[in-house]
Amino acid sequence: LGPAEKDSLRREILDEIFSYGPITPLLEESSISEIMVNGSDSIYVEKEGKLVPHAGRFLSEDSLRATIDRMVSRVNRRLDESSPYVDARLPDGSRINAIIPPVSLIGACLTIRKFRRDAYSLEELVRIGSLTQGSSDYLREAVLKRKNIIVSGGTGSGKTTLLNALSGFIPEEERIVTIEDAAEIRLQKPHVIRLESRPPNIEGGGAVTIRDLV
Repeated sequence: LGPAEKDSLRREILDEIFSYGPITPLLEESSISEIMVNGSDSIYVEKEGKLVPHAGRFLSEDSLRATIDRMVSRVNRRLDESSPYVDARLPDGSRINAIIPPVSLIGACLTIRKFRRDAYSLEELVRIGSLTQGSSDYLREAVLKRKNIIVSGGTGSGKTTLLNALSGFIPEEERIVTIEDAAEIRLQKPHVIRLESRPPNIEGGGAVTIRDLV
């Protein structure tokens, strides 16, 4: 092997043992917003709003399962036949959903939704056409006047993006408490308490629900 091939092989081995296998470089690529693994030999990515297949694959189903286990164990979640799907997060805030057999008929499936390092502001959302200026002005006033706001929408429609943008208008002296099933809201404020619900342990106890946290 030449030097380039050796470096590539070395990186693949280290990623397999210590990181997330063939999707490790995808997690580091800022232009990719979502990674979808459909069994060990099929990987798709969303790049600039388009779904495209990725040439990489996991070594085996066991390799994929080990990668998922490394991800979810870091936030004290588990994945097994009694609990065959899970929502979790990576240390950088990326959202994970995983599902395994017998619920999935094609092997383990994994979806990772990555988040922009710097949250969008309302001004940026107006500039890229996600909001009108009138909507932005109205929402800004609603936050400043402490109105109740429900942000609702389908998967990937921008709920968290909008929430993060709205939080920019909360006064600095306010104490903020966030409650989530998998923490992904990143409010750029100094006084934030972040709470995350917890599923039951393997004995069926220890659960902390969103209702408990409220």
